[in-house]
Amino acid sequence: MWSRIPLLRLILPYIAGVLMAYGQGLEANNYLLWIAAIPLMAGGIFYGILFSYRSRWLYGSFIILFMFLSGLFFTGKKESSRKMILSEVPSGEHMYLCSLDETFEMRARSCRGKVRVISVCDSLGWHEMHADMMLYTEQDSSLLSVPAGTYLLISADLRELRSPANPAEFDYKEYLARKGIFHSAYLKKGQWQISDHAAGFDLLRLADGIRQSLLAKLRANGIRGKYFGISSALLLGEDSQLDADIRDVYARAGAMHILCVSGLHVGVIFLVLNFMFGILKRIRVGKLLLPVLLMACIWSYALITGLAPPVVRASCMISFFILGNALGRHKNVYNTLAASAILMLLFDPYVLFGAGFQLSYTAVLGIISLQKPISNLLYFRYKLTNSIWSITSVSIAAQLGTFPVLLYYFHQFPLYSLLTNLIVIPLSSLIIYAGILLFMMPASSIAAEAASWIFLKLIGIMDAGVSLVDRIPYGMLEGIYVDLPMAILIGLIICCFSAFLIGKQKLFLIAGLMSLMVFSAHRLNSNYLRQGQKIFIVYSIRGHSAYDIIQGSSHTFMADSSILASEGKLDYSIKPFWLEKGLDAPQICLLPDTKIPNITGSRIVIWQDKFPHCHPPRERLKLDYLILRGDCPFDPEDVFQWFDPGLVIIDSSVPPWVKAPERDYRFWDVRKNGAFLKD
Repeated sequence: MWSRIPLLRLILPYIAGVLMAYGQGLEANNYLLWIAAIPLMAGGIFYGILFSYRSRWLYGSFIILFMFLSGLFFTGKKESSRKMILSEVPSGEHMYLCSLDETFEMRARSCRGKVRVISVCDSLGWHEMHADMMLYTEQDSSLLSVPAGTYLLISADLRELRSPANPAEFDYKEYLARKGIFHSAYLKKGQWQISDHAAGFDLLRLADGIRQSLLAKLRANGIRGKYFGISSALLLGEDSQLDADIRDVYARAGAMHILCVSGLHVGVIFLVLNFMFGILKRIRVGKLLLPVLLMACIWSYALITGLAPPVVRASCMISFFILGNALGRHKNVYNTLAASAILMLLFDPYVLFGAGFQLSYTAVLGIISLQKPISNLLYFRYKLTNSIWSITSVSIAAQLGTFPVLLYYFHQFPLYSLLTNLIVIPLSSLIIYAGILLFMMPASSIAAEAASWIFLKLIGIMDAGVSLVDRIPYGMLEGIYVDLPMAILIGLIICCFSAFLIGKQKLFLIAGLMSLMVFSAHRLNSNYLRQGQKIFIVYSIRGHSAYDIIQGSSHTFMADSSILASEGKLDYSIKPFWLEKGLDAPQICLLPDTKIPNITGSRIVIWQDKFPHCHPPRERLKLDYLILRGDCPFDPEDVFQWFDPGLVIIDSSVPPWVKAPERDYRFWDVRKNGAFLKD
């Protein structure tokens, strides 16, 4: 088995090297690793040629070590470039020449786009600079029409992205850092303008222009509103037109993967192209021309969709399949999968840590490993029922593969996704076929009207089906906390039991049972530790007050009325911490009309008024924590004349113009330092 999948054996030590370098924060500012790796590689080849067959393990060991060092090196280079970018960005406001990489999208209170800094102007004049950043501006609808590749001249103070302000909050800073983005800037009107800098040929700008013209064609054919958002996301990967309600419905029904261009879409495009160019197989030159045309079209489609990571991954996989077929080599799908992964990890080792990368590859691994055994469990006489079972077996295999990853990142699982996939997989394929046909038809023609009518009907049927599944009660299993060790153990359990059911080898059964025992022990230990937890936390949510007193799995949550009414802020900043700590539904107390319960044994006072002008008491009130909230101007001397606190906590409802003393250990400003947590 292992001898037939050499690339899979190569990728494992490479991934180990990536994990080692990332976990230890190793840098590669020099070529010492390669100086060590090249002799090792040469030594391996020397031993492989001159020595006997019995010494083949030594050659293999050299190759494994070389791949491990390669993983260390490429990841270390990424870490080195990251620190170099952070060091070369000047402080303060400067002029920057930027190229727009991703078009602006409208958000609740701003517009957001991704730009690439080309040069900066400082006291010495203009000079080159290379950095990516997120650019935020005041809401301006004119920015939405600025195409990718446009040069912008901005006056901005680049700020390093902030770490999460609350425990268990999504780490947006690390998420962007893995994409090479470390800074952001906010611009007001008058701080930016479109530059007349001579723009040469830009492939991204060309691709964005094609994408915008295709979107315009959808609008010209009467596709509007909700259906426009669904069709633009499904066909072109343009999800900015999808509103939150559509996303929620499709996520609860387990159909969110349909609304982003992924392997399914690229696979359908490949089948269409293979059918269209199939005639080339009959001619001699065609056998050479066909793979070139197929790969050119596949990557052109990937470019038009904005080189979204799922499309790039799928395009890599299919390209290796096409190449292997053209060369007449034996095609092992595990080798093809490993080759595409190695290629992506060589370009960017950090993609390994992305949820999308992990979901894509675990889904494909699940399908190629488990779909056939699952499908063989049942046989139906009729073709229709066999087709339904075939789609179901693909869905089951993909879900088994992605199950631990889904639980680890999203803490939820759609229970009716098998039913949803029976609807969306065949219909989405038909929608892609109809969409291609619509794009090929001349505008305002009878054929275009017919194609758009079919296209809209198909989208309407799919949307109605997804909405129907969403209305079935108990469709989403939520609030499942799985940490990294548990996710790995769940994956091992699935792999071992699946291997046992397929191969009937007792070793896999024993390994699966041992993994299950370790998982159960880890779960019991986590629950035991949670029962003894006592935590006091002041959250950091701009403009709001929110505190938690936690004892075991019970807790009292104190907050102002506005944060309690904002489900989005609770879901993003607070509920992940509740989930991590295994907390029950909270007892809610409304600020300011509440007193902090004495659960932790600490003496805590919330102060939101001005300090009185009368003489302070002779004996100050001794406290563990004094929390200042609301619009309460204060002076440090006033605080310590009336109270004797161990720590003064300034919560995030205090306006920004009320400053805390600098470098005073007696103050904790959650606006600046993030949430305060005492356990």
